[in-house]
Amino acid sequence: IWPQMQRDSTHKTVERRWRFRGICADARTLGVHRNSLYKVLSGERHSRSLMARYKALKAVQGQEVKKKSHK
Repeated sequence: IWPQMQRDSTHKTVERRWRFRGICADARTLGVHRNSLYKVLSGERHSRSLMARYKALKAVQGQEVKKKSHK
């Protein structure tokens, strides 16, 4: 077995935190790949149109959450 494939017995599981929670569902809704959306949101790639569509999507989702909480 190759050394890089073996796990150290002291290996700890790292708690994962989401940088952009719901990015997969948002990317599907926008019709783009998750990596493309991530790169635009992180600033690695520039796309004004995708950023505008993402902000509009989040605004609509925010309004839906508010409507549900008032019921």
